[in-house]
Amino acid sequence: MWKEELDEKLNRKKAEITFDPHLFDRKEYWNLDLGKVEETVRTGKIFEEKCEKPNKLCFKRYFGKEKIMYTVITRYHKNFIEVKTAWPKKGR
Repeated sequence: MWKEELDEKLNRKKAEITFDPHLFDRKEYWNLDLGKVEETVRTGKIFEEKCEKPNKLCFKRYFGKEKIMYTVITRYHKNFIEVKTAWPKKGR
């Protein structure tokens, strides 16, 4: 319930998305595509197991053409969404 309220307060399809410096440390190791990370936040499904009150949400999205699943952990702030970390996984 709190996840949906948080998602409604800040429209993730239009909100500004920022990236934590930690993500850039992992970018080369995981070979991350920041475009896919952002798309996962905007259009991915909420992954309940990694969410924590009051403002931590996790999203997952599968990119079928590349056969890769992105998992992205975010923090919701008043005016923007901050991507804390992300990682890809081959296949579903």
